[in-house]
Amino acid sequence: MPSFGKPSPPLNYSLAFEKRAISRWLSSRNVPEKEEGKLLLASWNVANLGEQKRDSKDLKLIAHLMSRFELIAVQEVKDNLDHFSKVVEFMDGDYDWIVNDTGGNNERLGYVYDTRKVSLGKLFAEIAIPERQFIKHDVVGSYEKGGQTRVEVYFQHEFTPFDRNPFVGTFSAGKISFTLVNVHLYFGGFKNAAKIEERAKYARRVLEILMLSKWANKRRKGKNTYDRDIILLGDMNVPKMDSTEAAFRALQKSGLQPQDYFTKTGGSNLSGAKAYDQMAITEGTIKNRLGKYDVFDFDAAVFAGKWEDLVEAHGEKKALSKFNSYVKFHVSDHRPLWMQLDIA
Repeated sequence: MPSFGKPSPPLNYSLAFEKRAISRWLSSRNVPEKEEGKLLLASWNVANLGEQKRDSKDLKLIAHLMSRFELIAVQEVKDNLDHFSKVVEFMDGDYDWIVNDTGGNNERLGYVYDTRKVSLGKLFAEIAIPERQFIKHDVVGSYEKGGQTRVEVYFQHEFTPFDRNPFVGTFSAGKISFTLVNVHLYFGGFKNAAKIEERAKYARRVLEILMLSKWANKRRKGKNTYDRDIILLGDMNVPKMDSTEAAFRALQKSGLQPQDYFTKTGGSNLSGAKAYDQMAITEGTIKNRLGKYDVFDFDAAVFAGKWEDLVEAHGEKKALSKFNSYVKFHVSDHRPLWMQLDIA
């Protein structure tokens, strides 16, 4: 996506103060601390990391939040890796990283891992579906027009190659090994767009999700699969987690089990209204090791002084969009998801 511009007037904040605020909020939101026999896995779309004009203080704040977790799938890492590598350098502990090359939107996908607990497996790859396996599927979408809900069907809509190829990584921690699939799927257009051409882009998004779900189910059953315990995680651009949403139905189609953080804390975007980011587990032994999980709404903790100033100047309703412009620029427009796994 295009980089977020620097808001005016500039925000001057105390890094130490904001780090303490995040730490307190992590505890308040019951995000577990690191412990023996447990693994804290996270996924975070850090908007335009490497392209947006953040300074070292911003990178240290991002690093502080990420340091709560031991294995993190990161989306929207840009071609220039300077900021990404700096974030890892600023993290508390012995962290290392691995990325793929740039694809759609000049983006990479990356993994950050605590070397004291997590080891790399032998398989890292991108998912590219051969043309003979492209699926066709009826996509049923609903949209609002003139105050009415209308239904639109795209008959036998065909999958086209991933806009950004998912990045597969294999890892082990404690007594378990598993495969992660880090994704940033196609967004395209809003399903309520005025033009049918734009709404058709939403159908493409649904096909990407469905193709990924089918891939995971096939690999789980494969005779020669490297590791059958598969977790899909990342920015899947799923608007909401209910059966009326075609994108969500596509995610569940082949037995994937998305973790319903939405009803606990709210969405993964700053308004809390959308469930764009997902963590979904295939059938298998890994699901029996799942403990707590949620989304972390860091935006409720940071830059409290700026929020108060904006409310006083503009009122709460207008202040929200102005405040979010600071959060998007200095941190991100997405909230991280996390889950705890039993690795003993």
